[in-house]
Amino acid sequence: MNPDYMLACGIVWHKTADPEAGLELVEALESPDLSTRLLARALLIDGDEDSLRLLEGALTAGVVSPEAAGGCIAEILRNRQYKSRGMEPGNRQWRDFFAC
Repeated sequence: MNPDYMLACGIVWHKTADPEAGLELVEALESPDLSTRLLARALLIDGDEDSLRLLEGALTAGVVSPEAAGGCIAEILRNRQYKSRGMEPGNRQWRDFFAC
């Protein structure tokens, strides 16, 4: 999949939560190309709750494998937990979180 197209889908997904744009990203998680998979994953993780619902639906419908979606879902849930504790990526407080 063309990276420019994926970025366009990511922008549409983030601004409108358009399911077609989101599903393009979900399908890219199954790409044989590592760069495509990583870009799709990053764009979906940034989608937070909308992406979580989309991934859950895609898993239920058999659109994506648990192996492909699992890492995204785990990262979204991890980010949710950090945010609920007032932590952001790159914040030194993360070390304290892991020390527990």
